[in-house]
Amino acid sequence: MSALFYLAFQALKERKVRSVLTILGILIGPASIIGITSMVGGYRTYITDQLLKLGTNTIAVTPSGSFTITPADVQMLQGIPGVKGVFPYYVIPAYISVPGGTEQVEVLAVNAQEGLVEAVPGIQLSSGQYPQPYDTAGAVLGYLVANPRNQYYPHFQVGQVVNLQMYVDGSLESKSFMVTGVLKEFGQSFFINVDQDLFVPLATGQEVTGSQRYAGVLLVVYNSAYVNQVANQIYDLFGNEVSVYTAEEGINIASSIIGSLNALLVSAAAISLLVAFIGVTTTMFTSTIERTKEIGLLKALGFTSWDVVGMFVAESALMGLIGGISGLGTGVLVAYALSYLRPASSLGLEVAISPEFSLQTSLMAFGLSVLVGILAGMIPAYRASKLMPMEALRHERKRRKKS
Repeated sequence: MSALFYLAFQALKERKVRSVLTILGILIGPASIIGITSMVGGYRTYITDQLLKLGTNTIAVTPSGSFTITPADVQMLQGIPGVKGVFPYYVIPAYISVPGGTEQVEVLAVNAQEGLVEAVPGIQLSSGQYPQPYDTAGAVLGYLVANPRNQYYPHFQVGQVVNLQMYVDGSLESKSFMVTGVLKEFGQSFFINVDQDLFVPLATGQEVTGSQRYAGVLLVVYNSAYVNQVANQIYDLFGNEVSVYTAEEGINIASSIIGSLNALLVSAAAISLLVAFIGVTTTMFTSTIERTKEIGLLKALGFTSWDVVGMFVAESALMGLIGGISGLGTGVLVAYALSYLRPASSLGLEVAISPEFSLQTSLMAFGLSVLVGILAGMIPAYRASKLMPMEALRHERKRRKKS
């Protein structure tokens, strides 16, 4: 076996350019598979982490259609077994006047210390404190509201005043808030754009809107084991009048979409292995034609047909082996190169994705490369093994006369 691979290696050395080009064609397949799957794995982890920031014990409920959530509905939700707390909220679109235009923000009116911190455990203050439940003049700013990416936009610190224009029932209403706190950078999250929100007490939302029709409620259950049970009871109470969101549901949906995308991309990458198969087959057919005299001499010296098959299959398998190893290394480099191309989120934040490599996927990609090499060499090898010594030498003389 070692003698066969030694002969195969010598044969590849004699045809360096052709061998290198064939190996390059092989390595594209495993490199693409490793690069794609590792980045998709990184995105899956990133999205899962963002969704979990909502809290595994949290359920978000929003009204559907013309239905509205009232204090009476909040009381009904509070009565569901397993529910630890129910925190209604208002959502009010608003903007801050900035040089050359406006900066869009969103006012989320919810009792922060009681509900927001418990429902979204990833939220943390970088400075200041949350306003008291009945402090209708205090507000906590999301990181990008206080520290906008545009250097010409106003920046805010604790103790400063922020002037808002809020959309209420189709009209604009002006209101000023004292900044009592600024949140740490949070990133994108399921359901709430924390960095682009301005948080005020629930009483402020009631005062501004003059209504007790809530935009939604955040439920916190005692244990994540209660989440599905509570979600089902919410549907039993309200039917299709409400939409229910949980972190687990979001993760399942995201995983399903990412899994389908991963399968599609890997299938596309696997096509390059088919191209590599054709390339190796072509190379080996050319090699058998060029080495007709050599085959004839070997058979005349006593080499069997299986020896000839083994020699050529070993050559193609060696190309698959080298292509597979090179492809794995190239795939790792491609994955890290892609990780530096960080896309910006809708909030202007850079999304840092770290590739995640799978040993199982790496072994599969490597195995496919070797398998392509072996299978692609079999037909040319079989053809070469059928040459008879005299026929091979006669063919070589004819080829020389033509040349």
